[in-house]
Amino acid sequence: MRMGPDGDDMAPVAPVVRAATAADKAAIAALIVFLAEDFDGHTTVSQDWIVECLGDDDFSALVAELDGEVVGVVTWTLVRGLFHGKKSAVVQEASVAPAFRDRGIGRALLTEALTRIEAQDVAEISISTGFENERAMHLYRSLGFVDETLLLEQHLESDA
Repeated sequence: MRMGPDGDDMAPVAPVVRAATAADKAAIAALIVFLAEDFDGHTTVSQDWIVECLGDDDFSALVAELDGEVVGVVTWTLVRGLFHGKKSAVVQEASVAPAFRDRGIGRALLTEALTRIEAQDVAEISISTGFENERAMHLYRSLGFVDETLLLEQHLESDA
């Protein structure tokens, strides 16, 4: 049994993984804030934006629950591309509340997401993380992802 930094039990758990709904918007927003903090960044996520995204046919989100509490989220978007001649999936966010990390929740979320994405007949699935996030890279590689491309970003200023 692994112990967390505070000496707490880090035993794997079996979360309930289900489709996110608008009722989850506050919990999802909090998880996105945790994700931003992991990258020393800031997010402008709003609960209204989450509800809007959940209503988009090409956007999907799953949440993980433990004892009725949402403790993780994974989102993906289907995008059109000419290269493959059909849609591809881009995993946009994968976040687990800090107190629940290293217990298999991220793996459970991503495993279910991959199952659902593969059923959508996409050409490929992409996922990214920061260069320093060895824990995420290890998880993604263990799920079959390979280092194939370099993703470059340009952040644009927003009035939001």
